[in-house]
Amino acid sequence: MITPKLRFRQVHLDFHTSEWCKDVGAQFDGDAFAQTLVDAHVDSINIFAKCHHGYSYYPTTVGTAHPHLKTDLLGGQIEALHRRDIRCPVYISIMWDELASVQHPEWVMVDKNGRMINRAPLSNEWGWATMDVSSGYADYVMAQVEEVNRLYEVDGFWFDICFALPNYSPWAKAQMRAEQVNVEDAAAVWDFARTKQTRFFDKLTRHVHQLRPEALVFYNGTMHPDMGRIAPYITHLEVESLPTTGQWGYLHYPLAARQARTYGKDFLGMNGRFHMSWGDFGGLKTTDQFEYECGTMLAAGGKISIGDQLHPSGILDAAVYRTIGTTFARVQALEPYLDGAVPTADIALLAVTPLHIDNPGIGSYAADVEGAAQMLLELHYQFDIVDADADLTRYPTVIVPDGAFAAPALIARLDAFRRGGGRLILSGTALLDPDTHTFQIEGVPVRYRQPAPTVPSYIRPDAALSDGSALADDYDYAFYTPAHVVEAVEGAVALGSLKRALFNRTWEHFMGHQHAPVGDALDAPAFVCSEQILYLAAPLFSGYRAQDYWAYRQMAAALLARFLPAPLIEVSAPGWVECALHRQKTAATPDRAIVHLVAYHPRRTFQPIQHVDQAWHTSDIQVRVQVAAPPQRVYLAPDGVDVPFTVEGDRVAVHLPPIGAHTVLVIE
Repeated sequence: MITPKLRFRQVHLDFHTSEWCKDVGAQFDGDAFAQTLVDAHVDSINIFAKCHHGYSYYPTTVGTAHPHLKTDLLGGQIEALHRRDIRCPVYISIMWDELASVQHPEWVMVDKNGRMINRAPLSNEWGWATMDVSSGYADYVMAQVEEVNRLYEVDGFWFDICFALPNYSPWAKAQMRAEQVNVEDAAAVWDFARTKQTRFFDKLTRHVHQLRPEALVFYNGTMHPDMGRIAPYITHLEVESLPTTGQWGYLHYPLAARQARTYGKDFLGMNGRFHMSWGDFGGLKTTDQFEYECGTMLAAGGKISIGDQLHPSGILDAAVYRTIGTTFARVQALEPYLDGAVPTADIALLAVTPLHIDNPGIGSYAADVEGAAQMLLELHYQFDIVDADADLTRYPTVIVPDGAFAAPALIARLDAFRRGGGRLILSGTALLDPDTHTFQIEGVPVRYRQPAPTVPSYIRPDAALSDGSALADDYDYAFYTPAHVVEAVEGAVALGSLKRALFNRTWEHFMGHQHAPVGDALDAPAFVCSEQILYLAAPLFSGYRAQDYWAYRQMAAALLARFLPAPLIEVSAPGWVECALHRQKTAATPDRAIVHLVAYHPRRTFQPIQHVDQAWHTSDIQVRVQVAAPPQRVYLAPDGVDVPFTVEGDRVAVHLPPIGAHTVLVIE
């Protein structure tokens, strides 16, 4: 199997078109369609064979063509696009299919309450019938894939709505009984749902590559913390992340991308041109928004896909593609600095907490992982998010989040990592045996005593934590979530101290609007550090995720500066400037360090999601980058404007000119 590289400038062209739309594709003109994309610098686009409504957009004998389809829309698109060397993977909706649910209700999934997973019968709210891929529906999908491949020159398949989901239909329960799955055990049912999912992926991917070995294959809805389970069945990874919706937000992509990039495959990020979410006809982002969002994708090491939705007539919106074209022209100019560039990382953030099963289509990380990632982004540390199978030896430091209780194989690897000189940061109950209250690895510089007696606890910084910062060493900072009482072992360094509240707030004894003030000292440190292990008795990461308290970030900054004294890059910039360091050394390029700086410009708004629709220059940013040898040149890409620099030992120091939404600094 030969898998082509992803291209950098892709569009995902939705076309969910109901039977209430007339004259579908009637105004489609292949030449005009393709020329619009050429003018917008688009080099790849996902186009539709079958949508969520269940209709197909070509003359099918397997499925059902849209009742008002006026032309072979899929075939016309493929022919016009290939004449202009625009790649066009074919979209097929998998688990959402309204038409199939009417024709074959036995294929529809049923929830634990016995309700078919569908919209309520008289509802006009968003929602779709959800199909079981372990039923006869899978044969229907396989036959349509074969038909599309037979009729057209296919570049690949983009399969949508592919999350794992339990099914309690009579047929599904019969499957579980046959495989001795306890239907009353929710965890076992979820495990079986994941097993059925991977069986389907294995079967379908083999089918595709038997038909067309070089085809791209991706299953959307799978980019959650166990994405490594899906990696063998896909040619690349795509992180769908429309930041201006409540499902994702502006922190979703930076986290998911930092895991997606660890599997040795191409990956891209997908946003949307919409003001809100998919299908938002009339919603259009500004060029500043695109520059920011696409800059974030590139900074994390991904390529770009911008979501759009085609009008039922078959005509692309010219204004949309003028806006996309402005961004993609810049991306095209940057490609010499993107192709073959590899993101760096000082830190591996281990995501080994139990899967969240309440939001299978989007996925989420545990609070400690999300809080740590937000902190590291704001403090400009380079990090990856890794799973239990990752090669930890690639990283100088590994963070093990609060609540992580590792399997024996991972414990052995973490212990070998430590014995090999690697550094560990443990938060709260990370690697703590809940029965014995002892840690699963040797060398942890504390003895665990008990959970802190009150919530909140209070942290009193010492001079080592507060020096040179806004933290006061004569103030007790509330830690609003559970902390832990430990004692430092001999030779370890204790930093800060924990105190209790006067009492826990209950219905019987309370005071004021919130919680009781600080009480007695607990004779316990807040943080403890040895040469190789930093332990957080107050789990700052989950606390930051929950309360967004600047004091926790400042404490973490002091701890990391002490524990990790020589990061790959040091940045003097506010936390809303995201920084990413790439290394590029290919046959076609000189040895380069490439720094991406993405400046977030929020506005005050009553909306729950901030819209980054205006960019402005940010001044007085400085970077110090570790290099193997003094550079010959430092400049901004793609324009080639030289930037003054100084060499300080093994580091290049640059005081940047004012930067916009996305800036690329090249150290050559």
